[in-house]
Amino acid sequence: MGGLWQVHPSTLTLTVSRPTFRSLFGRALLGALLFLGGCSLPRNSAPTEPIYASTMARAKAQQKILMEAWKLVNKRFYDPEFNGADWATAYERYADEAGAEGSREDLYEVINDMLGELDDGHTGAMTPREAWEDYREERAFVGLNLERLEGQWIITELRPGSAAAESEIKPGWIALSRDGETLAEDRISFESIPGETYTWLFEDAEGKERAIPLLARTLPDWMPPEERHSAEGWIYLRFDEFESEYHKWLGERLAKHRDAPGIILDLRNNGGGSVSSLEHVMNDFFEERVSYGAFVSRAGKRDDEKSAWRSGVGYDGPVVALIGGGSASSAEIFAQVLKHYERATLIGRSTAGVVIASRKFRLSDGGEIQIGLHDFQTLDGSRLEGNGVEPDVEIERSLSDIREGYDADLDAAVEWLRVHARVAEKAEL
Repeated sequence: MGGLWQVHPSTLTLTVSRPTFRSLFGRALLGALLFLGGCSLPRNSAPTEPIYASTMARAKAQQKILMEAWKLVNKRFYDPEFNGADWATAYERYADEAGAEGSREDLYEVINDMLGELDDGHTGAMTPREAWEDYREERAFVGLNLERLEGQWIITELRPGSAAAESEIKPGWIALSRDGETLAEDRISFESIPGETYTWLFEDAEGKERAIPLLARTLPDWMPPEERHSAEGWIYLRFDEFESEYHKWLGERLAKHRDAPGIILDLRNNGGGSVSSLEHVMNDFFEERVSYGAFVSRAGKRDDEKSAWRSGVGYDGPVVALIGGGSASSAEIFAQVLKHYERATLIGRSTAGVVIASRKFRLSDGGEIQIGLHDFQTLDGSRLEGNGVEPDVEIERSLSDIREGYDADLDAAVEWLRVHARVAEKAEL
């Protein structure tokens, strides 16, 4: 795109929580959670590793945590058929392994293995330390954002302030392994402990293997939003969560640029967030409240939903929304609503298909489990979970584009706005 866009650094200062188990920059699993509530109890200090009187006492205590997780899912999970998992026998099948593990990190690996049988991106467990980090709205990052592309894990972004951002690593490098462990083909999930160093093996743009140690640093969860202006008057706005400070920022920018000839919303790294923020953002693009679908409980109760009561900015100009595999939960619902009402053109690739309303529950050792509680149906009765939202204009994302710093999605959005402007101009003649 060259010099088309002028970047306007955000002045927003905020600290918000991202209620997700697999952070994009922390553990490279695309997908996030649509969070409905269930806050944790206050924590006065960071958790420490428990001390047990005997091996048997440790086994019983760890099996108790596994049982707590099993019971919560058994009672609250949105699908009474548990997505086809044999949940009735799950505890018995994992109890011995849970009792044999030596650390809480190992225990929670077992718990998440059990929860993984549900095949639900919104259900997973956080260790007490991870829950503490979530409560403090910060966590340990090495700074890699990975995307599965062309059958490989590709670095697409480096988190500002991280060890990766200060290294020689470049977007477009291929991630091969971490501490000698080859990266899985389907999805990867690594826990980063503050102050620990992890050696990642990459293949650089020249095909050379590079082993690089990366220190995990504790950094704020939030990523600042981004605003750019084009010479032709279009405004590019990127925000990566649906949370109060972000939707306030978006409303302020839209109000300031109410007369802009076009808005490009970048939702490609938006992993979702709160329903309340989603409903407020919708109002910024419609003149009045709109229906957007329904949440369906385990018992089959249907709650039809509408955008927020308060009026929003009501920006009525042309809108293009960029979407992709990193668009999840609230971002997917928002994209579907824009598409349903023909309020925006969607450009990019299919969204993640991870759209279940969830809630966090505290476990007795200080850890937390997040459980999918309600399914979601669109206005036409279809299901986004496992399906996602299809773009109106599909763009192929390539490794060469990432290495060259070329954004084909944004280029297509600009071209769409140009065509739209020419059509509008002819209509006025």
